[in-house]
Amino acid sequence: MNAAAQTQGIEAFLAFLEGEKVLTAHAAQRALGASRTSGHPFDTVMTELGLIGEQELANSLSRYLNAPTPVEIPEQVSPEMLAGVPLAYLRENAILPLQMDAERLVVAVADPFSSATIDALAFHYERTLALRILPRRMIAECIDRIEHSALAAVSNGGNSGETLDFGPDDLERLKDFAREAPIVRFVAETIHKAVDARATDIHIEPLEDHVRIRFRHDGMLSTVDTASIAMLSGISTRIKILSRLNIAERRLPQDGRMRIAVRGRDVDLRVSVIPSIHGEAIVLRILDRAGVELRLEKLGFDGAAQAKIRSMSQSANGIVLITGPTGSGKTTTLYSILAERSRPDVKIFTVEDPVEYRMAGITQLQVNPAIDLDFAAALRSILRQDPDIILLGEIRDRETAQVAVQAALTGHLVFSTLHTNSAAGALTRLRDMGIDGYLLGATIRGVIAQRLLRRICPTCGGADQTVPACRTCNGSGYSGRTVTYEMLQVSPRIAELIDQGAGEMEIGKIAAEDDLVPMSVHATALARSQVTTMDEVRRVIDLAGGG
Repeated sequence: MNAAAQTQGIEAFLAFLEGEKVLTAHAAQRALGASRTSGHPFDTVMTELGLIGEQELANSLSRYLNAPTPVEIPEQVSPEMLAGVPLAYLRENAILPLQMDAERLVVAVADPFSSATIDALAFHYERTLALRILPRRMIAECIDRIEHSALAAVSNGGNSGETLDFGPDDLERLKDFAREAPIVRFVAETIHKAVDARATDIHIEPLEDHVRIRFRHDGMLSTVDTASIAMLSGISTRIKILSRLNIAERRLPQDGRMRIAVRGRDVDLRVSVIPSIHGEAIVLRILDRAGVELRLEKLGFDGAAQAKIRSMSQSANGIVLITGPTGSGKTTTLYSILAERSRPDVKIFTVEDPVEYRMAGITQLQVNPAIDLDFAAALRSILRQDPDIILLGEIRDRETAQVAVQAALTGHLVFSTLHTNSAAGALTRLRDMGIDGYLLGATIRGVIAQRLLRRICPTCGGADQTVPACRTCNGSGYSGRTVTYEMLQVSPRIAELIDQGAGEMEIGKIAAEDDLVPMSVHATALARSQVTTMDEVRRVIDLAGGG
């Protein structure tokens, strides 16, 4: 089959998929164009474009070619059948001999339109090939088992785990292992699965006898996969290489970030590596904001709350703070506010660690402590850039707080975050950092404290799950999250209390006499209106303490 015939075969198969209503005509044209120009295998083009899943593609190809699908892949393949064919060649081309007799060779193949590979194998074995279509991943896994078995056979005492126990000086060996196809594929597939599942974090945790992979979704962790403990060194090194971290350092924590392509778009990940007694524990924070709608109403703020937020954010100068623990949606709320304020006549600067959203029309800067570009230094520099609005990722220390107050006093509107449990707590926290009370009263326009609560699944209504479980929430009873909040606007009376050194409880009491609705009250109201449940409210919020 020459190139023209190969293209004709792909066109005919795409027409077959259109006829089966698997693809639209537009999707088929995209696939054909990418197949012609990319140089990638046809099956990879289809799956990486997100047009069809691996298994569905294999099933469709089998129907189209009238080729039976094997019930199972053998755990081992006869060594005689692989004589003279390098495993690297089989892995690269996703083809694997399964059975052989005097006249026929049964082979598993992911891309039946790869005529050069199929013809080469037929020539080598001097037999007619019978194709069985399987996903590329399944073929690769079988080749990995063959390779690992071969490695185990020649290792000391047959313990393959010992061959992967790298010393700190053996960097080249460590790099080579991290580049092996099983490691590269495992890391890539784990990230792809997490992005597809809309997870926010990937936890790679070494235990005594295996590596546990967990995803955080809607604030909850769940185990999704495991790996051999022997793979940990390779997984860690692969992630460090992608994140430009020191692969030789395994005694100290390291932080970095990486960017990889998933389904045709770039996804940023923040990386944290920490040594533990069983090896390096790794957490990847997924900063994939492609599907996030930066609109206050979409986040869960009602009409009255939106009006208050706009009142704060339309100030000519001052500071607006969002508070809450890590993962409570503070940055998303800030960027939703910025999305409303972004206009051609307004200059907006952000200083973040890291930049979590990329927004057109604003200037974004990422801090880099390694070169002494911290929040305070960056903020001082951008004040000379004549900004109208500044988003400061976080107020972490006295120096940053002082520069933020200075910016507000000189006519800028500053948005930032703090890690406090309540809105009133933000004011006392800044005072504890050493900021004078009269300055806080003069500059703070308002504080929004927030948390995220899981929503009751709209499909099953959170009902007790039976098999099969609800496909929307996977049996959890929850799908998606909404925000619960309390908002404190600094009135003259609140400003006076701050200046007098009042405590958090006293400030909160007076704010409640104005118009502050405590977060515990708001969250309970959400449960009563069946947006969420009281169990979820109690999980996230200390009802006794209000936060």
